[in-house]
Amino acid sequence: MARRVSTLISPLLLLGGCAMLTGCSGSEAARAFGLERSMPDEYTVTTRAPLSMPPMDELAKPVSGADRPQDESERLQALETLSPDVALHGEGGSTSEGQSMLVSSATEASDAPDEGELGQAGSGFVQQLMFWKGGKAGSVVDADEENRRLKTNAALGNKPTKGVTPTQHPPKKGLF
Repeated sequence: MARRVSTLISPLLLLGGCAMLTGCSGSEAARAFGLERSMPDEYTVTTRAPLSMPPMDELAKPVSGADRPQDESERLQALETLSPDVALHGEGGSTSEGQSMLVSSATEASDAPDEGELGQAGSGFVQQLMFWKGGKAGSVVDADEENRRLKTNAALGNKPTKGVTPTQHPPKKGLF
């Protein structure tokens, strides 16, 4: 029975697939199955002109008798490895003009106060809109009223814990 059903379904599926492919043109179906490629046009792909040769391709000629920075003594190389400060300041120990300008600008920047980090972060716009949520901080005790309550309890002989502790309520934010 199962073989009979599969023999009926296979031709139906094949006919259905062919019927669906008839809606596509030949080139679209071939491109969909990867049989046909569309090559890009290199002139429309690039946005710049191709590179050109520089006008002069010669290196600067060496000058005889000039110092060669790559030929340092082994002693100086070892000293620079052990103490990088020697490499920065040179053999004479003085700083260059660029180094002194860099240090002076860094000093000026470090002397200026960073007000962005010193200020307290303000509440955001959403927090201002949600005024009814509150900060969930504890309430502040009203010192004068609490002192009066404790003196009254002591005069009457009551425990100091009797009665409600008076608190200060912050002003309400918002219109409602």
